[in-house]
Order: sequence, then C-alpha cells, then structure tokens
Amino acid sequence: MGLAELTQGKKFKKFMARLYGWGAAVVIIGALFKIQHYPFSGLMLVLGLGTEAVIFFFSAFEPPHEEVDWSLVYPELAGMGEDDHLSKKERKKTKDPVAQQLDRLMADAKIGPELIESLGTGLRSLSENTSQMANMSTASIATESYVQNVNKASQSVSDLSNSYVRAAQAADQLATSTDDVKVYKDQVVSAGKNLAALNAVYELQLQDSSEHLKQTGRFYEGINELMSNLNSSLDDTRKYREEVAHLAQNLSKLNTVYGNMLSAMTVKG
Repeated sequence: MGLAELTQGKKFKKFMARLYGWGAAVVIIGALFKIQHYPFSGLMLVLGLGTEAVIFFFSAFEPPHEEVDWSLVYPELAGMGEDDHLSKKERKKTKDPVAQQLDRLMADAKIGPELIESLGTGLRSLSENTSQMANMSTASIATESYVQNVNKASQSVSDLSNSYVRAAQAADQLATSTDDVKVYKDQVVSAGKNLAALNAVYELQLQDSSEHLKQTGRFYEGINELMSNLNSSLDDTRKYREEVAHLAQNLSKLNTVYGNMLSAMTVKG
C-alpha cells in the first residue's frame, strides 16, 4: 500500500480527526498554563507547541482538496468570465438530458438569468475562499465536532427533561407527605429542647465539679499545712524530751548533793 492510498483511507482520516481534536486540547491547555502562570507552565507550553508541530507534520501528508467542476452539472457556469461565442441554440444542442431536465425545473421554479448571475457571483466567491484554504479537512472536522456537540446538547436536553419529570414526581410525593414532615418537625423541636435541658444539666455538673475540685484543693493544702505543723511539733517535742531528761539528770545530781549534806549534818549533830 502506497503513501497516497494510506492517506486517503478512512483510518488515516479518523486518525487525523482525533489528532486535531486531542492536539488542539493539549495546545490550549499549554497556552492556558502559560497565560495564567500556573506551576509547570513551561513544561505544558513545550508539550503544547510540540503537539502542534506533530499536527502540522501529519497534516502535510493529507491529500489536497479537489476542486469540483460545477460546469459539468450546470453548463451555464462554463466559460464564466470569458467571451461566450456560442449561441443559446448551440448550448441547448450540447446539453445532456440531465441538464435539460434541470433547465425545465429551473423554468418551473422561475429561476431567471439574474438569479443565475447572482449564483455565479456567489460561486466565484466560494471558489476564491476555497482556494485560500490550506486544508479543507479542518472544516470537515469542525463540522463533525459541531454535529457531535449538537447530539450531546440534545442528549443533555433530554436528560434535563427527565430530571424535571423526576423533580415533579418528587414534589408530588413531598406534598403528599406533609403530615410526616410536620411530625418530623415536632420531633426535631422536642429533641432540640431535650438537648438544651441536657446542656443545662451538664453545665451545672461542670460547675459542681469545678467547686468540688477547688474544695479538694483547699483540703489538700490544709493537710499539707497540718503535716508541716506536725513535723515542727515533732522537732519541738524531741527538744522538750531532751531538755526534760537533762533536767532529770540535774535534779538527780542535786538530790545527791542534798542527801550528802543532810548526811553530814546528821553526823555532826
């Protein structure tokens, strides 16, 4: 299979259609990253421009658009812009049956020379615009994309209609369940009151707990002070006991002295 046959096949055309669509998306995203100064904008711009270069490379292999010779179908268009030396009778003789039938249809539709001239002007303008196009496949791709978008829009409208139908059904069901909603509302209000009462009780418990903690703290402070005083009392008691023992020793010594004195006085008497 040659390159010309490959580029004119359906697979290549489908590939080019997807390449144009996906490549354009990558190029637009890269430009968006660069314009908005998003992170990795340089990398995205390189990817976008690289994708665009790949698109241009493959588009070079697409076959050129064939110019259609409309004069084969409409002989009146033959020789436009040139001197027409043939008479109307000669033109009628050279017409094929298809052209003659078209002439009859045009006559029945009251299409005169002015309309034909206007049509020729429009076709010349179309020919000029067509010759300026580098590639007509882009237009066909855009048309295909437009058709796809229209189909998607139609599907979206259908989905939206179904959504409205479901919403209407839900509204009807909601209207029929007004009593249930009222009961639910009363239950919610009652639950709110219960929660408020529970919060009040909880706050009171917190206050009591805080007061109890304060009292407990003061109690422990009193115990610490008492223990400190007891320790001091123990020291004083120890000193007192030592002093009493020392006093007892002194009294014992004094009694001994007095006993000796009495003994001496008794002996002398």
